[in-house]
Amino acid sequence: MTSKGPVVVKQLPQNHGSARRRLFLAEIRNFVDHSYQPRVIVDLSKSQRLGPDSIDLLLQCVEQVERADGRVSVAAGSPETTVLLELTRLTSVVDMFSSVSEAMGGDTLHPFEHPDGSQHLAA
Repeated sequence: MTSKGPVVVKQLPQNHGSARRRLFLAEIRNFVDHSYQPRVIVDLSKSQRLGPDSIDLLLQCVEQVERADGRVSVAAGSPETTVLLELTRLTSVVDMFSSVSEAMGGDTLHPFEHPDGSQHLAA
């Protein structure tokens, strides 16, 4: 998949406390609000397993990004994660890649400034 919009790589939170979930979604929302056809790559390389909370968080991320005519990709998931995403039919709304670099498809990341002043990488 190729896209002309900006790209950001986000790590799916390991701790699914409500504060961490809100922060993750706020960062996604901010990126989406300031982008045209954004691409969000969710890096699952540090996720041991995906539970119901993770699936729900991923779905909320997809909803946010699709509102801006964007696309979500999932990268570096384990074989178990891939099967789970297929069983939950999330593969119909996200692109699957074996690594973040494959998901990037040659795009280069640049800093994207969050309203709080912190910088994140985006293409």
